[in-house]
Amino acid sequence: MFKKVKKVDSKEVGLEIGLLIFKFFLKTEYLHYGLFSNGLKGDVGNLAQAQKNYAEFLMDHIPEGVNKILDVGCGSGKMARTLVDRGYKVDAVSPGVILTEHARKLLGSESNIFQMKFENMNSEIKYDLVIFSESFQYIPIDSAFQKALEHLNPEGHIMICDFFKTDPEKKSLLGGGHEFEEFTGKVKTHPVHLVKEQDITAETAPTIDIVNDLSKEVLHPAYNLIFMLAEDRFPWVAKFVKWKYKKKLGKMQNKHFTGQRSGENFKKYKKYMFYLYKKG
Repeated sequence: MFKKVKKVDSKEVGLEIGLLIFKFFLKTEYLHYGLFSNGLKGDVGNLAQAQKNYAEFLMDHIPEGVNKILDVGCGSGKMARTLVDRGYKVDAVSPGVILTEHARKLLGSESNIFQMKFENMNSEIKYDLVIFSESFQYIPIDSAFQKALEHLNPEGHIMICDFFKTDPEKKSLLGGGHEFEEFTGKVKTHPVHLVKEQDITAETAPTIDIVNDLSKEVLHPAYNLIFMLAEDRFPWVAKFVKWKYKKKLGKMQNKHFTGQRSGENFKKYKKYMFYLYKKG
């Protein structure tokens, strides 16, 4: 039997849809969470500014002397583009297809884009800084550190800005992230020392409320309308789909339309952390 090969990753499709929405409605190409700092209200109209705040936060913590940067999991390429515009030499790693093409258009010939998983990257190029901006969670912890150290100069740094799970009972419907306790244990086994640590969970949590509101006020009504139309025009098809995919549809509704994916639950079950490590 032949194993079916997935050519298009569902997560990447979701990110691309998000990018299209952000570009059209919010005029932003960032795909990361927003940083609702300095009293910025957690409203969809402020999301673009919050995303800029996040990008500025990362750039403010780039150590002096850094020239060449590797952006791991560059997404749309917007963060890498911003860094290039600030005068840094930036290469990127992007394992997908759709977003990689977008990043190539945004970065042009100024940057190398390694279209592969970070764990599979082989290059003689050395960097002053390796950035994991919401990409660390997709890479095994030990592999991320080992590969980053391999590509760093002797005085290089590793920057991680991502969320972690703090949910031992597995009650949360919010997915993603390494176990926080596992991370804090494993990082001690690698030749790095901590330069800066900051918990930004409270400042990023409003992003989840915005997504939750979008689900309740737009996606859920649209979902119901589509099924209403299908039941009216194609009753047997709609009935078959509901029967065939009853469990999957129920799981999706429970995950996205019950309001449990909220900012409060994010603060309860996740830790969004910023780390800056130095090699050695």
